[in-house]
Amino acid sequence: MTTATHLQTVINHWADLQQALAVPQADTWPPVMGIARLHDHLQADEQAWAERTLDRANPDQIGATTAPLRITILDTMTRIDRRLVDAADHIAAHIQRPAKTGVVRSAGPGDDIALQLKTLILRDQHDERRWSLTDPRRRTAPFAAAWLLARIEDAPGPFERLRPIHRDAIATAARWAADQIAQALEMTRRAQVLEQPCPHCRGVLRIEGGDGQPPTVKCRGCGRKWTSTDAA
Repeated sequence: MTTATHLQTVINHWADLQQALAVPQADTWPPVMGIARLHDHLQADEQAWAERTLDRANPDQIGATTAPLRITILDTMTRIDRRLVDAADHIAAHIQRPAKTGVVRSAGPGDDIALQLKTLILRDQHDERRWSLTDPRRRTAPFAAAWLLARIEDAPGPFERLRPIHRDAIATAARWAADQIAQALEMTRRAQVLEQPCPHCRGVLRIEGGDGQPPTVKCRGCGRKWTSTDAA
């Protein structure tokens, strides 16, 4: 995926993050459900272990539980805000032309040249394409993403062209931000090896999920699979 695609991900999905603030998280990772579905296949000497696993999954039990999704999402949004705004600050410090200042002396009434110069200075100072170091309404992740996107696309404005080092810095920040959003909104599939062995061949079990699709447990040894619908 390109830097432009990553920045567009931030722009397109920021509203989704805001909506997710009020949505409670339903599952832990790895999903307890994925492990629980294996219990019907376990040997009798593993039953005690299975019951302890289910107890830990119960939100009424004392122990580590997953924080509500709104807190996770809020932390993610805060980190992305800080990272992209810092990136925009850094890039602007290197390529944004300083706003023109100074007093234009007029030769007298009707000096059209002096009037034109004053107009150009005012336009340059208030150019909407500038990155702001003070306006809190603009110092946000989606605005920073849009501003950085315009820079890598060489959009016109009071800026120098990006050098390779600048493009690399933007690419790193954009890729990180897109990855954070994908994880927060469960847009990417994750995988993890389970401690529990396969009940059939004692092979290594691997669970995949986290992308909104039903989690799947697969044995690396015998190839058997279990999904959320196996015990339905």
